[in-house]
Amino acid sequence: MKIKITLLILGFSVSSVCAQETAAPKKWKDAAELSYVQTAGNSKTSTLSAKNLFNYDWEKAALELSAGGLGTESDDSVTAEQYDVSEKVSLKLSGKNYTFEKTAWDKNRFAGIKDRFDLSLGIGRQFLDSEKDKLFGEVGGGYIFEDRMSSDNESFGTYRVYAKYIRTLSPTANVSQDAEYLGNFKDEKDYRFNAETALVTSISTHFSLKASYVSKYVNSPATGFKKTDTMMGVAIIVNY
Repeated sequence: MKIKITLLILGFSVSSVCAQETAAPKKWKDAAELSYVQTAGNSKTSTLSAKNLFNYDWEKAALELSAGGLGTESDDSVTAEQYDVSEKVSLKLSGKNYTFEKTAWDKNRFAGIKDRFDLSLGIGRQFLDSEKDKLFGEVGGGYIFEDRMSSDNESFGTYRVYAKYIRTLSPTANVSQDAEYLGNFKDEKDYRFNAETALVTSISTHFSLKASYVSKYVNSPATGFKKTDTMMGVAIIVNY
């Protein structure tokens, strides 16, 4: 009788531990986006776009790594090419507040940017965190260095205001809106504004479909280049 009781207690303990381990939330997640469009006939074009976002959460800190690239060819000539890489580390403060540092690099020769480095620090707050609505904002400052292709290089201190809103439409779909304003301490006319509107729908456990519209505005672009770049796309997202 004693042996049977001991085995039952041991089995219950092992089951409890396994259940707790199974229920433990995953600390990391990864989302990869990929889209490709090709046309033939009267026009011959191809566009390839890829992006990856990796997140890791600790009890008091979080890491975000992002990388992306886009290339377009028209009649065997490259007409668009851009790349970007960034890292962001956030430290949780009291309540829903946090502080962060971010380093980013991007290249877009069809916008006149050979290399662009952006270093920034700031604070953020999650204003909404309900089942259907999430909203957070960030303010901060930093330094930008631009190696421009057709004009003098630029380097200046900057201030930044950023906000993102996410609305859950159903258990398998959500819509989001990003908005970012970058000001220039050296030249008040050289401000930038970036925005992205996106709709994401789950196809299965690991696959989603994303439709997005991205707008990037530079009030003082490199010589010979336009102020606004926009991109509309549809991509498959692989979630891990």
